[in-house]
Amino acid sequence: MSKKLSALLVAIAFLLSSATAISVALAIYALIDDKRLALLFASAAVLLDIFKYLAWPVAIRVLRGSTAALTIACALMLSIVSGWATYDRLMSSITISKATHDVMTTDRVQSLTSLAQKDSLLISQLDKEISHATVQANELRARGMVSKALELEESVAARAASQRTSAIARINDGSLEIAHIKSSVAKASSLPALLAHFLCLGFAMSLEVVPALILSGVRSSRRSFLPVVDSNSSASPLSGISEAETPKTAETLLDTNAEILKTLVNQAKTTTPGTPIKLKDFAKNSRIGNLRACAIFRNAEALGVIKKTTIGYVST
Repeated sequence: MSKKLSALLVAIAFLLSSATAISVALAIYALIDDKRLALLFASAAVLLDIFKYLAWPVAIRVLRGSTAALTIACALMLSIVSGWATYDRLMSSITISKATHDVMTTDRVQSLTSLAQKDSLLISQLDKEISHATVQANELRARGMVSKALELEESVAARAASQRTSAIARINDGSLEIAHIKSSVAKASSLPALLAHFLCLGFAMSLEVVPALILSGVRSSRRSFLPVVDSNSSASPLSGISEAETPKTAETLLDTNAEILKTLVNQAKTTTPGTPIKLKDFAKNSRIGNLRACAIFRNAEALGVIKKTTIGYVST
């Protein structure tokens, strides 16, 4: 696996794990009334959530025995807690969304409809008042009271027109709001309850499992480097050196490894067959890394000067 791909996968795992860390922090913070303690334990929850993801590759690849078992048990418990927090947040959001949508489509629509009916009745009453005022004004004109007739018409008309305009505006606004409520369907309101539970549970489990798998896979790919051994050449197998151990050029390393291999061959030939040759001691004396020493020992084994047994490498 290339370094760029590994870095990309690690970044994805970090972003995914941050979602669960924030969910756990919010859940812990909401459970505690004292804000200082809530902040303290929420911060601790974030650190534990980070440890949870790092625990899987460490327990699988590094630790052994009871230590690995306890580490995995802790990671499982933390996964249950953070999974519950993520599930609870998702279900709460969906529940609130459904409740809000139900209220808007029932109570609010009924309230707006009732207000529109009242405004319609008000407009009808205003029309009747205007008509009645017109009849009275005509009677006053018939008696010769023209000025009073004008005053009556103007006062009634001005008041009725103002109230009528306000009522019509409220009806129009209510109609637009009702149309908007009916046309906008909540994203989660159409989901069946059982499906919503399964989706939230699956999403929470994915957030727990995927980052751990990514980190374990990346670590495994970095440790699964296998150099190629060619029994026909003493120099070509030395090309299996990790990039972390190659500050020099390839040609210089090949020459150096050939010299070290020659030293190992001479050491094996000058010792009694069956004499143990410790890899770590040889690497320390040669001032090379263990991985590089492993490659050289495999080359020597291919040449037949040493062999690997249950107690390690011995001369032949």
